[in-house]
Amino acid sequence: MASVVMKKAVKKLLKLAALGFILVLVGIGGWAGWMLYTLPDAELIATYRPEEATEVLDRNGIVLTHLAENEFRIWAPLSGISDNLQMAVIAAEDDTFFRHEGINYKAAWEALKEDLKKKRFARGGSTITQQLVKNVFLTKEKTVTRKLKEYLLARRVEEILPKHRILELYLNEVEWGPGIFGAEAASRYYFDKHAADLTVAEGAMLASMLVNPQRFDPETRLTRLKHRQRLILNLMRTDRLLTREEHEQSLATPVVFRHEKIAQQFPIAAESCHLRFLRSALIEISGGARLYQAGHKMRTTLDAGLQEYLQAQLSQLSDRAPHSAAPPGLLLVEEGGKILAMACVWGLEEGVQAVEILKGQEPDSPRQYRVVEPRRVAWRSLVR
Repeated sequence: MASVVMKKAVKKLLKLAALGFILVLVGIGGWAGWMLYTLPDAELIATYRPEEATEVLDRNGIVLTHLAENEFRIWAPLSGISDNLQMAVIAAEDDTFFRHEGINYKAAWEALKEDLKKKRFARGGSTITQQLVKNVFLTKEKTVTRKLKEYLLARRVEEILPKHRILELYLNEVEWGPGIFGAEAASRYYFDKHAADLTVAEGAMLASMLVNPQRFDPETRLTRLKHRQRLILNLMRTDRLLTREEHEQSLATPVVFRHEKIAQQFPIAAESCHLRFLRSALIEISGGARLYQAGHKMRTTLDAGLQEYLQAQLSQLSDRAPHSAAPPGLLLVEEGGKILAMACVWGLEEGVQAVEILKGQEPDSPRQYRVVEPRRVAWRSLVR
């Protein structure tokens, strides 16, 4: 009797186990189906272009300011990004980039073992292709589902795009600090130069920041950043991307950051009063905030050299800070009916004094000086 009861109990347990196994398979199948259903279309990468800031230029093509909302990015083709930066990024982020097909399985396995050991997502192991698809298609949440989507998309993107295009997109997409995106914007922001002109030492410095721009901020974590730069230069030497002489020279070359320079080529700092008025007017003229992402180059009638001269002359005034509740006026420098320069003035007295100073400096000049309310400026005439 006991044997019969035991057999029935075992039979019942086997049925429950089989049912449980089937339910698990159904659950896994449903989850896999949902994951594939919600997988973004990798084909979109073929025409993808990240949002870019619009550059406002003076009459000679000199950059006056940028129109950007949350992301300051200036697109640069791969040919416009220094080989020094390209090599440093590959050495630091994905030294098998030109050999894998989207996934570095060895690095992924090592990352998985470390994650299991620490019982959390502690290590990335992502390739450049994976980082690109994460930035373009996915979120930054650390889940198994997102990681599997990342693997699938990375493999597909490698089938769609050649390596040089993947690298180009990555270098224009990736973040290099709060609001700083892409190699060209990073080069201007940190070194006040084009990405094409970066030295080996500068390229390794930028590559050092990619892992965590806040943790390796040159203004607050310079010692830590220099240490990582040295490690990356050593990696480049190990990977034979640098000769012994290039490696030693790069280690010995001091890197000068933008904030350490007196004369600066690109305007990155907070905008002055008159440029804020110009920004608002250009957005209104161009039909809204979409201009922030358009990546246009807008040439104006303004003259950067004359603008600098105007600012220098106005600095002679004793107090240029707002000293009343009244809104600022704009002092315009005009010639031939075109606005060549402008600056904010506060109050009638300052405006009159500024005009007298400027006229006194060049009494025979054909230029005209006048102070007007910002709303009365013929803003459309500034855009060429």
